[in-house]
Amino acid sequence: MIRGVLFDLDGTLLDTEPDFTHVLNAMLAKHGREKVDGALVRKFVSAGAMSVVRQGFSLPENDPLVQELLQDFLERYSQQIPQTQAGLFTDIDLVLSTLNAHGIPWGIMTNKARRFSEPLLKRFESFASCATLVCPDDVGKGKPDPAGLLLACKQMGLPPEDVLYVGDHPRDIEAAQKAGMPGVAIEWGYLPDDIHISEWGAHFVADTPQALLDHVERNRNR
Repeated sequence: MIRGVLFDLDGTLLDTEPDFTHVLNAMLAKHGREKVDGALVRKFVSAGAMSVVRQGFSLPENDPLVQELLQDFLERYSQQIPQTQAGLFTDIDLVLSTLNAHGIPWGIMTNKARRFSEPLLKRFESFASCATLVCPDDVGKGKPDPAGLLLACKQMGLPPEDVLYVGDHPRDIEAAQKAGMPGVAIEWGYLPDDIHISEWGAHFVADTPQALLDHVERNRNR
């Protein structure tokens, strides 16, 4: 039975690529590098800011410049949030309002740090009914560790097996499995190229937000 839903944030609820692309291109220009297209950034957003920086500057993971560039990126991103260019993916507002109408609590468990997540969520009225927000700094670990998901379920007062976790990355599904939760993989997000969504081991794959709603409706009264 589905009694609650938890969501990943970037690439699942919010299309944050425009902000990341804006910040990255400002940095590239500062260093005399050519700008990149948003389509490239979309491939790495779900893997985190470090991945975006590394790919944008074509640097290996152990390059000493990575940490310096990452700190610059995060500071610029923090300054970008008040004038964010991010937006809800199509029909996400419908998903959230429908969950509210059915009395199904929903929340967010993201690998985005709280200092970025909280001010970003406040920019969108649709997130006002969010039952819980859990970030990696709340538990000291990010996904695929299940600690954040388990805390979110506890805060919602629901057992993990009754809560869906919805995300756009194999790491999201792995975390759900470790937490004993059914994981839903969505096709509208920032899907990685290296492993097909059918191989993530998801409980269900939703190609549209409406398909996600239909899945919840079919299973909420079982």
